[in-house]
Order: sequence, then C-alpha cells, then structure tokens
Amino acid sequence: MSSRRVTGLPFALLFVLVSVLASTDDLEYCNIVYRINGNSIDFPCLSTKNIYISAHRYLPRNVIPIRFQCDKERVLFALPRLRSGVPTTLGQIDLGKPNCYAHIKPYPCWEYQEEGNCNSLQSVIDLYVDVKRIMWVLDSGITNFLEQPIKRCPPKVFAFTLNNDKTVKTIDLSEIVKSSSRLQYLVTDYNELGHPFVYISDGDGAIIVLDVNNNKSFRVVLPRAISAGCGDSDVLYLLLIAKPKGQSVVIFSYLCGQKVYSIKSEHLRSGKGSSAIVELGTKRKHSVLLGTDGGKGVVLRYRGEAELFLWDTDQPYRECNFELIQNADECRLSTHVSVGKNEHLLSLSSNLSDFLNNTCGVGGASSRLKYVCKECDDDCY
Repeated sequence: MSSRRVTGLPFALLFVLVSVLASTDDLEYCNIVYRINGNSIDFPCLSTKNIYISAHRYLPRNVIPIRFQCDKERVLFALPRLRSGVPTTLGQIDLGKPNCYAHIKPYPCWEYQEEGNCNSLQSVIDLYVDVKRIMWVLDSGITNFLEQPIKRCPPKVFAFTLNNDKTVKTIDLSEIVKSSSRLQYLVTDYNELGHPFVYISDGDGAIIVLDVNNNKSFRVVLPRAISAGCGDSDVLYLLLIAKPKGQSVVIFSYLCGQKVYSIKSEHLRSGKGSSAIVELGTKRKHSVLLGTDGGKGVVLRYRGEAELFLWDTDQPYRECNFELIQNADECRLSTHVSVGKNEHLLSLSSNLSDFLNNTCGVGGASSRLKYVCKECDDDCY
C-alpha cells in the first residue's frame, strides 16, 4: 500500500505543477494590453504628418479600428473611413510592444491608402485571414459614411498573401451588389479541391458568394422572415465555423433578428437558399456575434452590454449553453474577437458609442486590444 502512495505522489505533484503553470500563463496574457487611439498612426516622417494635418487629411478624432486579424507577431486592423481625416484604412501593429500606445503602420504600404485612387483601398470594413495565410479584405468604396457619404470607387475584395504582403487578387463587386446593398462582413472557405470561396453578408437580405477560382459570383437571397423586425440599417453578422473536407458551416443573424441561423458552406457554394437554412435558436435579447474561438465556439455579447460569452455551436442557441468568459469592462464594448498568439482569444474594444455620437476628444476613440480573461480590469484612460 505504501508503495502505491509513493509512486502516485509524483503524478499528483505533476498535475498540480501543470495547473499552476497554465494559470500563470493565462495571467501573463491577461496583463497584456495594446492601447490605440487616433494619434497611433505611424507616418514615415514628421513633414508627411504635417502635410496631412494641414490638408485636413488627418483628424485623429475620426480614427477607429473596428476589426482585426492576428498573424504571428502582428495584428492587422480595419480602420474604415467613417468620417474624413483617416489617412490609413488598413493598418498593422507589432505584438512585441504591448502596454503602451501602439504605432499603426499602413498595410501593405502608404501607396495603398490613397483616397480617391481606385487602385488603392478606400474604406476597409472587414478582413479575414484564411487557413493558407491569405488575407481577404472587404473595401466598401464609400468614405465619410457618417458625414456626407462619398462613393469613391466600386466595392471590392482584395486578397494579400501574408508570406510576402503582395496582392494576389482583386475582385470588383459592381456587378453583384445592388443600389440598396449594405456590405458588412466576409469570411473565406475552401472546397474539397482547395478552391477558395468568399462569403459576404449584405444587410439588404443576402449572402454574396464569390467563386474565386472560376471568377463567378452570385447572391443567395435570404427569406424575409430572417430579417423580421429589423430596420433598413440593421447589421447582418456572418461567421465561419471551419470544418475539414468542405463541411464548414456559416452562422448568421441580424442584430435585431429574432433567431440565429446556419447554412453549410457546400450549400452556399451550390446556390441553395431557404431550403438549406437551419434554425439554431431564438434570442432572448439582441446579441452581437463577435467572432469564433477558432473551433466550434462563437463569442458574443448582448447589445449595449460588455460581458463576453462563449457559445458551443454543437448545442442550440440558448443562454444555458453560454459560458461567461469575460466580465464587463465598464468603459468599452467589444467590436471583434478572434484568435491571437498561442490560440489565446483577443478582443478589440472601444468607446464606440462616443465615436458614433461624435463626442470623443481630439485623440479619437479609446480602443484596446486585450486577451480575453474572465476577470477584466477596467482601463478607463
């Protein structure tokens, strides 16, 4: 008997040690924060910055990052030109420099940020890095959306390979959008042959499908019941639950919609609509679908509330199937959650309401990129 206790002791100690190391690792990530505001733009030199300021092409209070993707030691941001004075609409920061105000460098270069040049980016509203490290970027082509909207160029999807930051594809969406279209989110999946397909949510009641390999595109029109109770400016969230052998699932829901739905990626590729849509559950409150955990989990919060929840999509959409993964940050609301370094979840949050109401200070929105931790310290400066 004593022999068994002695030999069992090292295993018990090993279990405790592993648990302690894991919690220490989590705590280390919880203390990392990247602070971003309108003054974070990294110009090539002071004279260039002064030129932008004097020409009113740089107004720090009008800069806000709303979406992001992590790529190794950097994070790439969508900074839509919702108002005038946003010099770069697609940027990147170095993850090796936390706990200070981040320096946003333009991606892939300054030449791609020229407003009014239709060979450049106009207003990036979403971005998605796929399994092959290709970043797909959704450009609305419309600037000054919250002031006096200006249609600079046709809406487009740009694809960059992150291995060398070169453009590998540009897709003009002119022929597939309508005058009433409201392009919002995009994801990318591959079929069994390894060909990419891009899915874009159109708040006008459709999912746009881009068959990149065959240069084809079409709209999968959603049943009107899905948008019941929603206004003309409602948001159509779109997420991809990636699965092997072409069996991925797209989850979607309107912010003010009553239910959450899914459709298999293979059905979208074949143009199936209402007959292939599956109802996943009914909402008790309006929910914001923020992103995935890289697997079958969806991260969400309720409208106007800051707590983050994880929903296992193998289970119905019900509150009893939600796990609280971060308590409220009283100062900011998350606009996107995605996988960061070492599979830890990152959340991008800001005082978005202040920005939309144009009540931010001269430094613009106060944004934070932080790892998701249950006990979240307020950072109200």
